[in-house]
Amino acid sequence: MLGGCGKSDDASQRAADATAAPPPVVEQVNPPETAADAASQAEAARAAELAAKEKELADREALLKQKELEQELARRDSENAVAAAAAKKKAQAQARAPAPAKPAAVAAAAPAAQPAPPPPPILVPAGTGISVRLTDAISTKTAQVGDTVQGQLASDLVVGGRRAAAAGTPVQGAVTKVVSGSSKVGGTPTLVIKFDSLVAANGSRVAISAPFKQQAASDSGKDAAKIVGGAAAGAIIGHQVSHKNGSVVGGILGGAAGTAVAAGTGGEVILEAGTVVNVTTGSAFQVDAG
Repeated sequence: MLGGCGKSDDASQRAADATAAPPPVVEQVNPPETAADAASQAEAARAAELAAKEKELADREALLKQKELEQELARRDSENAVAAAAAKKKAQAQARAPAPAKPAAVAAAAPAAQPAPPPPPILVPAGTGISVRLTDAISTKTAQVGDTVQGQLASDLVVGGRRAAAAGTPVQGAVTKVVSGSSKVGGTPTLVIKFDSLVAANGSRVAISAPFKQQAASDSGKDAAKIVGGAAAGAIIGHQVSHKNGSVVGGILGGAAGTAVAAGTGGEVILEAGTVVNVTTGSAFQVDAG
């Protein structure tokens, strides 16, 4: 009976335990977050988002470069294929072409290349104007027939758009006539020069004919009057000098004194150095181009 009683009590106890309420569950509560922690977590989140975007951008750039590289390789492969095809086609054409004929034992000499014909000469027609700048001064008082006259072209000599002689090229002539107002009573002072050569553009001297004439005013009336004054002491009989124009109308005007006085009177033709004289060619001439 005691054994039976003991078992009954154990069963009762287990039943009581089963119906009893379970022990309370104690939840662990974390301490509240501070404002600094919240800001730190937000900053970390933004940094992570930025890093993700940068990685995405880098991946896109890498993909784009890869595509460009593939396209460049494809283009080169295409060009190489075209070049290879052209080379193959050329080789096939050469293979089908007949072999060149063998040269003869003695080949004819190839004709030498003919030089280009020289340009035609420049024809300077008669009546062409030329401006000459004198190198030295010339005067009818000192010049003599045969004296050489040197000058230079004052401007280019151009005919038909072609330059026959350049400005500054030497021009040469000679005095062909001189009449001095100091040495000839009643004469008109006259200087005549004939320019007879110039240096062409090709360096050769070319013969020309371009005369120049310069006269001064005559002092014949004054000369005659002065002669009368020096010789009136017995050399003139009557009224042999016209008082209207001073010219001699008769008789003999002798005596060295009168002539000597006349030698110091009258005008002169004086052309200073650097004077530009304009002449006209009297005949045509030609200049070889080159």
